[in-house]
Parts: sequence; C-alpha cells; structure tokens
Amino acid sequence: MLATLGVVALIYLGVPRDDSSLIQRIDYVAVASEAEASLGLAVIAPQVPADWWSNAARVEKQLGLDAWYIGFVTGENEFLGMNQTFSSNPSWEADFLGGNELSGEMVVEGLSWEMYPTKNPSSPPGTKEFAMLHRSENFTVVIYGTADKEDFSLLAQAISKQLGN
Repeated sequence: MLATLGVVALIYLGVPRDDSSLIQRIDYVAVASEAEASLGLAVIAPQVPADWWSNAARVEKQLGLDAWYIGFVTGENEFLGMNQTFSSNPSWEADFLGGNELSGEMVVEGLSWEMYPTKNPSSPPGTKEFAMLHRSENFTVVIYGTADKEDFSLLAQAISKQLGN
C-alpha cells in the first residue's frame, strides 16, 4: 500500500500543470482600430484603470445591427461588458436588457445613463446583474456585468471622456 501511495505521489508531483489563467488578455485598443476600419464608424475604446484588462473585443451582428463589444475584468476580478450598437432600436434594447428593469437615471460626466438592475438576482451573479444604457444620436452603448457600482461609474466616466463630455 505504501508503494502504491508513493507511485501516486510521484505521478502527481511529476506531471506539469499550468496554473496560469487560460483567458488571454486582448489589446482592445488595437482591435478597436480594426473595427473602425471594418465598420467605417467610430467605436468606443475607453481608457480604463491600469489594473483592469480586456478578455474579449469584437464586432458582432445583434438582431441585424452592427455591434462593438469589449469584455473587461476589473481589479477585483469582476466582469464588465460594453456593447455599442449602431442605428439601435427599441427591439434591440428590449432583447438585450430582457432580464433587467429600468430603475432610474443618472448623469455621469454630462452623459445621461439609464440604470437597469436585474429583475431576478442570482447567486452566483449573472453577467447582467446590473446594466447602464446611454443613447446617442448615432449609437447606443450599454455597460453591464457583475462589478460593483463604483466600477460601473468608472467605466461610464471613461466612456464620457472619450466622447468629449
């Protein structure tokens, strides 16, 4: 029995394991430049705190609309997504925010944001536990995720600054 335990321990200790994160960091600013060239439209690529990183950045089709998406991981290892759609409409908003309900509005750096907490909080939290939506003449941007309200505010401020407010 002792020999068996020794063999098991040897195999366990001898097999290399990669303990690093399998989620790769994405240079969302570089991808944003490619997205602008592809879409022929300006996309939002906000400057976020130094301890945040992006795990995804891409152009998508959502209900027939062009959309620009960035996923962020905050300093507290929480998720924040940003989705910018062009020529948005009420159907897209209703679909995207289907599990959330309008609860109020706030102004961040001169931009008006609608707040949408989830209708059905879950444990662990879902990716749209909270969302904020800003409408512009040419696009709609939604930020959503599991991060705390301070991080939502930081992202909303960064977006507002990029848009010149």
